[in-house]
Amino acid sequence: MQKKLKSSFFDHLWLKLFALIIAFLLWFSVMNIEDATMAKTIGGIEVEMLNGDTILESGGVYDVTEGDTVEIIVKGPRSIVENLEAGNFTATADLSHLSVTNSTSIEVVTNDSISEKVARQLTITPVNEYVTLSIEEETEKSIPVKVITTGNAKSGFALGSAAPTPNMITVTGPESVLSNIVEARAVVDVTNAEADIEDTVKVGCIDGYGSAVQKDNVKLSDDKITVNIPVYHTKTIPVNVNTVGTPKEGFGVHAINYEPTTILIAGTDEALDAVTSLTISDISISDADGVIEKNVALQEYLPSEIQVADSTTEIAVSVQVEAISQRELTLSTSNIKIIGSDDKYEYEFDDSQNLKIKVAGFAEDLADINIDSLNPRISVQDLGTGDHELEVIFDESEKFKIDERYFVILKIKEAG
Repeated sequence: MQKKLKSSFFDHLWLKLFALIIAFLLWFSVMNIEDATMAKTIGGIEVEMLNGDTILESGGVYDVTEGDTVEIIVKGPRSIVENLEAGNFTATADLSHLSVTNSTSIEVVTNDSISEKVARQLTITPVNEYVTLSIEEETEKSIPVKVITTGNAKSGFALGSAAPTPNMITVTGPESVLSNIVEARAVVDVTNAEADIEDTVKVGCIDGYGSAVQKDNVKLSDDKITVNIPVYHTKTIPVNVNTVGTPKEGFGVHAINYEPTTILIAGTDEALDAVTSLTISDISISDADGVIEKNVALQEYLPSEIQVADSTTEIAVSVQVEAISQRELTLSTSNIKIIGSDDKYEYEFDDSQNLKIKVAGFAEDLADINIDSLNPRISVQDLGTGDHELEVIFDESEKFKIDERYFVILKIKEAG
C-alpha cells in the first residue's frame, strides 16, 4: 500500500512541475503589473541655501533669482511613488561652490520620512538643476511703519490714530530687493476694544503691490515695535448744508440734497460734548443755473480733536438750481381781511380796486397757490375817519415770494 502511494506521487511528475512553474510565472506577472515602475513629478520643494556666510563675509549680500524651489521627477515602484509628496524630500544648494555665473547645482535626497530601503528603490531627477544668485553690495533704507488693525472696537467706541514707536525703521539688504520695499507693516487686533491699546507686535516689509517681502537677506533694525491706539466714545450728530453766493438772475435754489444726513464721530468726552452738529456752509452757487454736485471731506469741518468714527469720509451734496416762474393772481377787495377794526367806525373799500398780484417761485410750488392761501389783510389799528392808503400784507413762505408792494384805498367813517 505504501509503495502504491509513492508510485502515484511520482506519476506525471513533469506535468506537475510544469504547472508549478506556470503558477509562479503568473504570480510574478501579476505582482509586477500591480507594482509596476512609475514616474511622478513633484514641485514646490524649498531649496535650503548652505554656506551663504561665505558671501556675507566678503562684504556682499545675495538674492536668489532662480531656484529657491525645485521640481523633481521621481521613479520607482507604484506602491511607493504614488504616495510621495514634497515633504518627503530635502533640497540643498552649496553657495560656497558658485560658478562664474553665480550658479550652483541643487541636490535632492529623501529625508528621514523615507527609510533607506525604500529610498534605494527610487530615482530622483531635478527638473530645474541650478540655483542662480544676484550678488550685490549691502545697502540700507529707512521706511515708515504703518499700523493695520483687524476686528472692530466694542459698540459705542471707536479707534483713534495709531502711533507706532518707532515710526521709522531701517532695512538692510540688496539694493534690488530694497528698491521694492515701501513700508513696514504691523498688525494689531482691536476686537471689542473699549480702552486704550498698547501692544508690542512684529513688523514685516511690504512692497508697492501690498505683498509681504520675505527674504533671508533683508534685516530690520527693529523686528518688533510698540503700538499705542487711543479708544474713544462715539456720538451721532446731524449734518447741515448751506449755500453761499447768488445764482444766475431768474434762478433760485429749489432743493439741497445730501447723504449722509448724520455722521458718527469720536473723541474725548469733553470734545464730544462741545460738538452738536456739523455745518457745511460754503457750497457756492454763484451765477449757477443748473444742478451743482460736490463731494465734501467731512474731516475739514470738524475740530482737530474730533474724528469721523466710521468709514464715511465724504458727504455727497447736490444743489438743484432752477428757473424761477411767476404767476399772476387777481385780488379783489372782498378777499382782504381788516385787522384791528373798531365798532364805532364803518369801513369801505373803493370797489374799483382790483389788484394783480405777482407771485414768484418754482413752477411746481406755484401750481396749488390761490389768493386765499396768501391770506391778504390790512391793519386799521389806531386809524380814524378819512381815506387811507394801506399796504396789503400777505403770507409768504420758502416756496414763494411777493416782491412788489400793493396798496388799497380804505374809507373810514363814523358808524351811523
